[in-house]
Amino acid sequence: DGGVFLPMHDFLTHLKAKAFQKRTVGIIENGSWAPTAGKWMKNAFEGMKNIEICNTMVTIKSTAKEADIDAMKTLAEEIK
Repeated sequence: DGGVFLPMHDFLTHLKAKAFQKRTVGIIENGSWAPTAGKWMKNAFEGMKNIEICNTMVTIKSTAKEADIDAMKTLAEEIK
C-alpha cells in the first residue's frame, strides 16, 4: 500500500477543509519496506496556508528502534 491509511487521509482532508493554518507540524511515518506516507502527508500540508513542516521526518520501519526514538526527540524539539 503506497499511500496513507484512510483515517489519516480523512483527517488531513478535514484539516484542509477547515482552513488549518499557522502551525508547525512534524511527520512520522511507518512502513515495513517502502514507507511513502510521509511524502504524501508533506504534500497535503504544503497545500495549507502558513504551515511550517519540520525538517526532521521520522521513518519507523515496522517497530521503533533506539535511533527512531532519538529522531522523535529531535522532531519534538523542532516543534517547540
